[in-house]
Amino acid sequence: MTNILAMYLPQYHEIPENNEWWGKGHTEWESCKKATSLYKGQYQPRIPLDNNYYNLLDVEAQINQAKLAKEYGVYGFCYYHYWFCGKQLLEQPINNMLNNKNIDLPFCVSWANHSWSNSTARKNRTILIKQTYGGKADWIEHFNYLKKLFVDERYIKVNNKPMLVIYDAANIECWDEMKSMWDELAIENGWEGIYYVTTLKHEVDVLFSKEKKFDAQFEYQPTFALAKAQKLDYAKWYNFKRLLCKDVFNVPCKINYDRVWKRVQNQTPDNNVKTFLGAYNDWDTTARWGKKGIVHIGASPAKFKKYLETQLKRSEARGNEFLFITAWNEWSEGAYLEPDMKNGYSYLEVIKELILSYKK
Repeated sequence: MTNILAMYLPQYHEIPENNEWWGKGHTEWESCKKATSLYKGQYQPRIPLDNNYYNLLDVEAQINQAKLAKEYGVYGFCYYHYWFCGKQLLEQPINNMLNNKNIDLPFCVSWANHSWSNSTARKNRTILIKQTYGGKADWIEHFNYLKKLFVDERYIKVNNKPMLVIYDAANIECWDEMKSMWDELAIENGWEGIYYVTTLKHEVDVLFSKEKKFDAQFEYQPTFALAKAQKLDYAKWYNFKRLLCKDVFNVPCKINYDRVWKRVQNQTPDNNVKTFLGAYNDWDTTARWGKKGIVHIGASPAKFKKYLETQLKRSEARGNEFLFITAWNEWSEGAYLEPDMKNGYSYLEVIKELILSYKK
């Protein structure tokens, strides 16, 4: 049976770096609270149910999230993991997992190996922290941290291999050497190696997955469905419109939810690499990027149910263990399963209903 993994953003607690870069007290909630409706009918601001602006330094918040996810059929969380050659950011929620067994939910991590910047603009962009990879000593240090996660009985494994998702694998210039060392270290520690999963966002990721013989790849939606296309199609039109809205007209880019989902269901690559399908329930990045954001028009729990059911059927037909949903709690991108003031538990109810129907 296919299990649902929800991507999990840990940026709901203060860290010194974000306070320096964005101002004292910055968390993802600050962006949400400042959001305003930029056109008639836009659903902003997004407010969590009962004003539950939780702080992830409070372990009880994660315990409650795990209980909620389990109750509504979400199998586990895939935490974003930020590692910059020994420097970690936003690591406390993952460390909370290690230190408290009451956070009772399977988990894995996605190494979000991208540099952080302060803007979506191509010009005058400041790099806040640059992603580098170092050498063998750095890779060993990184593995030793990951090993603390891998040995946890809740950590997700496939064929006695801890599952490690890589966000931007194609840009790791030392990938072959790093992977070889990590596999050796994993075998020394009693596993069969590491189960590497690439994140499909663009065509280059598809090519890299095949070339480097990854164990699996997963479709990060809706980004992968709207990746730049060579032919004249909806993705080509979308990327042209997005640039016009952002760089010329300075207005949010509005696109059709149903048309994006049509591409989600028809863009799965055929590159001889196991593909975990992706899904998303909603998308609106204006809380984070203002008028330069993107809004998917027409999202609803009813539509999400229809499309997710199709994805689950496709996933079952492929014999896949997992389906990745964007996301559990990416509130500033409008991609969250957690209950809010408008829809309540409706998106979670969709998952619960579908998962229960598969278990019958």
